[in-house]
Amino acid sequence: MRKSFLILSSMLFCLSVKSQVVFGSFQEVLDYADKHSISIRISEEQQAVNVIREKQSRSFLYPSVNASAGFNDNITLQPTLVPSRLFNPQAPEGSFEEMTFGKPYLYTTSLQAQWNVLDFQKIFAIKTSEFQSQAGKLNTEVNRFNTYNQLASVYYSILLAQRSLEIDEKNINTTKEMLKNASEKYQKGIISESDLNRVSIQHLQNEKKFKTTESNLAQLYRQLQSILDLREEIQISDLRSDENHIIDADFQAVHPEVLFQEKQVDISKSLIKQSEAMRYPSLGFVYQYNYNWATDHFMDFSNVNKLPQQFFGVKINVPVFNGFSISQKIKESQAELKIQQMQLENTKIVKDKEDEILRIQYDQSVTDLEKSSRILELQEKNDIHTQNKYESGIISLDERLDRYSDLLSAQYNYLQSLSDFSLAKYKIFLRTIDFHKP
Repeated sequence: MRKSFLILSSMLFCLSVKSQVVFGSFQEVLDYADKHSISIRISEEQQAVNVIREKQSRSFLYPSVNASAGFNDNITLQPTLVPSRLFNPQAPEGSFEEMTFGKPYLYTTSLQAQWNVLDFQKIFAIKTSEFQSQAGKLNTEVNRFNTYNQLASVYYSILLAQRSLEIDEKNINTTKEMLKNASEKYQKGIISESDLNRVSIQHLQNEKKFKTTESNLAQLYRQLQSILDLREEIQISDLRSDENHIIDADFQAVHPEVLFQEKQVDISKSLIKQSEAMRYPSLGFVYQYNYNWATDHFMDFSNVNKLPQQFFGVKINVPVFNGFSISQKIKESQAELKIQQMQLENTKIVKDKEDEILRIQYDQSVTDLEKSSRILELQEKNDIHTQNKYESGIISLDERLDRYSDLLSAQYNYLQSLSDFSLAKYKIFLRTIDFHKP
């Protein structure tokens, strides 16, 4: 019985392990997102569509070959009026004879080959499709950058919440001891009920904050599951706050949105050339071979007439006048280009200023975190001295609680500085990633 219980427990443990996805670092989260995030996967699939469209535009320059076959049953052969003198020179002038030509059953086969050897509009359309395909790749990197931002925000919030839980747990233990001490003094009549209530209130507030942080942490994990499209539970083994991990804020990578907008300008320029190409002549070759069988009886080829035909042609098309539609199309494309160029210039300015602000915020957050950490360290030492004085009866409970509020304030400022540092740090980290690597 005990052996069966152990086997069952082992199976349940294995199932529990299998139902969890463990991440040891933020980089592992990003690697998982690259393979499983639905937003990134959809963008990558759209890339495949763009590549197909590019190949499709190239295929319009290839020769086209068509083969066909048919059958006609001429149920009624139409009579034709033929001048009588064609067969009888003595026939009266203006007389005609009604005659019927052709055979009732006609079988046909045809082979046609056509090649537009010179078509400038299609040539520029290929270039446009190439730019559109490249823009699709850059759009994927923009989506990847945005997804990384979401993941980083949630991931570092989880680390921050975990750090907050550690502090909250210490605070609960501290007020628990204070409440125990106050209860003993209240029983002895040393302190009043209001003093006891004040300690109880502080202890309840600490417990409440701990539960709130736990709830927030659970919500953050579910947000991470949503972004990663995961049903399994997530476990983060790297729960350090990384407050001492300083990174280099001097990044050179071009922002993905700038690269994407640059490609939109290239597309607009190519569309202008494509519109202008509508004024250019086009040249094409055509070859056709037809073979007909005519017979008097259905599916009887014993007395068939064979009627072959073939021809080769050259066709040149020169646009002469089109009601100014091409000119208007060119003007429309030029206006679109101006819009894209203005958007590019604005995107560059906005992203450059965002980077400058980010550097300032990061440098300030590093300084603030260092000072807040030092203040918290000193305040924790002071709180130990204050607790010793309280236990020795040197200070009152009111003063002990007042000094304890100083510690809570230092903890709050520390967590706020840590939050600002984490926010700036992950934004800096994402900006150092070159999303346009070949």
